[in-house]
Amino acid sequence: MLQDVYGTGSPLAGRIGGTDGQAVEAMAKPDELVLARTYLCGVKDEEHIRLTNEPLEQVLSKYKGWEIISSEQGKLILLKRENDIAPACKANGYFGLSADGVLTLFNGVPGEQKVIQTFYQIDTAKMEAALPKEEVELLKKGIRVRDLSEYNSVLSTFSEFQTDETMPEGH
Repeated sequence: MLQDVYGTGSPLAGRIGGTDGQAVEAMAKPDELVLARTYLCGVKDEEHIRLTNEPLEQVLSKYKGWEIISSEQGKLILLKRENDIAPACKANGYFGLSADGVLTLFNGVPGEQKVIQTFYQIDTAKMEAALPKEEVELLKKGIRVRDLSEYNSVLSTFSEFQTDETMPEGH
């Protein structure tokens, strides 16, 4: 999770809009603003913005609803958890099976093995017995996802074939 990467031990961590004036006044004026986003598909991205002489309060007012992660060494880091899949997932996301039978979201077709996120182990024997051969082949070749609805639909469809095996840490 992105918060863990940036360390939220800062007493300044909190939502913009609910931040009290004292916390904002306590922050040194940053030279750089980092806008970090996390998406439901597992993608994390950052946008770096060089700040000029704009007052900190004015900067923060533009990002109401963002979470202050840290303000250290001239850098203010804000986080927003998007309730959507990332633009990259919309542009080139495919669900498929990894070589070891894990439902996986790939950047491109599964054969290219560019993993974005892994989900859960699939009981392939159970799936092959329950679904038409065409649907199983479609998953093996890659099911294109273009939006959150398609993403959720694929996860829902194949969740009934999830095994009880737990995924290794980080998946």
